[in-house]
Amino acid sequence: MPGQRLFLIIENPKERMTYTNLFEGMGFLVDAVPEGSDALTYLLSQKPAVVVADDGTPGFSALDFLKQAADSDIGVPKTIILTPDPVVDYAVSLIQHGAMDYLIKPVDLRQLELSVKKSLAAAISPLPAEKEKTVQHKAVQIITKDHRMENLLKLAARVADSSASVLIQGESGTGKELLARFLHEKSARRHQPFIAVNCAALPENLLESELFGHEKGAFTGALARKAGKFELADKGTLFLDEITEMQFHLQSKLLRVLQEKVVDRVGGIQPVDVNIRVVATTNRDAKAAVENQEFREDLYYRLNTIPLIIPPLRERKRDILPLCDFFIKKYCRIDARYVKGLTDHALSVLHNHSFPGNVRELENVIHRAVLLAETDMITPSDLLMDNGAETTLFEDTDAEAFTDEDFSAGSLKEMEQKMIFRTLDQTEGNRTHAAKILGISVRTLRNKLNEYKEPL
Repeated sequence: MPGQRLFLIIENPKERMTYTNLFEGMGFLVDAVPEGSDALTYLLSQKPAVVVADDGTPGFSALDFLKQAADSDIGVPKTIILTPDPVVDYAVSLIQHGAMDYLIKPVDLRQLELSVKKSLAAAISPLPAEKEKTVQHKAVQIITKDHRMENLLKLAARVADSSASVLIQGESGTGKELLARFLHEKSARRHQPFIAVNCAALPENLLESELFGHEKGAFTGALARKAGKFELADKGTLFLDEITEMQFHLQSKLLRVLQEKVVDRVGGIQPVDVNIRVVATTNRDAKAAVENQEFREDLYYRLNTIPLIIPPLRERKRDILPLCDFFIKKYCRIDARYVKGLTDHALSVLHNHSFPGNVRELENVIHRAVLLAETDMITPSDLLMDNGAETTLFEDTDAEAFTDEDFSAGSLKEMEQKMIFRTLDQTEGNRTHAAKILGISVRTLRNKLNEYKEPL
């Protein structure tokens, strides 16, 4: 324990100081941050022995962190999640994805200390080689019955082991990142890192540092040297999502990396050699972006060595049923439901829908339907689609159903409050499920409930 590194992710400064003092007293070298957007980057570069994280920390999602860590070359660290919401389903999901423990706030310091010690004790007995490999390299499963998708997967498998860059094009929600991971898993790099960057999610000043890294003192706040995503992905795959949203001057630096296989850190003098395979995606017409001078033509041709275009879901209706079966089984397992399938009428509703959100939209619809289904078969009313009269949230005519009188008067805040409490009633107080139905995060729901002094 003495000298081992512990990573603490917690927003509240008093709690952060209390826990830091506790862990330093246990002999750890503690790194503490008030937000979690760089959690995975820190994990890959510093490899802490233990991670203790508050799931309510800004920029941090416990499940996403665990999933991304599992896909990295070092696997899931010894992670303890702190949360104010004692939701059993969520706790089970965290443990299934590799968390060592799940503690309800406010946390007893003796319990936290014991949990950390147990985590380190478990680390003494490493996982068997086969099991460890399963955790770190989860097989990518792409469900399809469509001949165009089957041909696309065959092409992807043929070129997966090359070093050539790949540009994947397709509408939002079609599964571009899944195809990128499929390429990685089919390549000789599959045991090396798969590092993902969303080029549209980070502001310009952060994106350059995230991609290329920086030297100590390169700019205000650069307190230490930081390896960029290119260096973290060395010998593996770098996934650049929404590449056409990257600023023009950064496109020039990216082109240099692809051509010269070296990275120039921000504020750096000496180039750093990298061995990576770049897989980029866009939901726009890349050629149109070139014509509009929003995307460099030379970079387009460099990335487009192997073009892969994913058709939208509305053009591959044969995939709807197998995808539904897959998502039903998935969410029955996660949410402890017992839904067997869809009625013919419900399937017909889905076939007649255009799915502008593609597979992502279908997954959300099925997840919601699994939560709302009152029998073992999903009906049209469970789907809550926008294209039918049967798609009101609470269709029943009993006293618990919504009526026009519920929202005929009152302020917007009062109507919002009524909707939240009615949804909680329908989910028997399960905040996670209520948040999913309402389309908000659990944290937002918790904040809303804290605002309400008493139910209407």
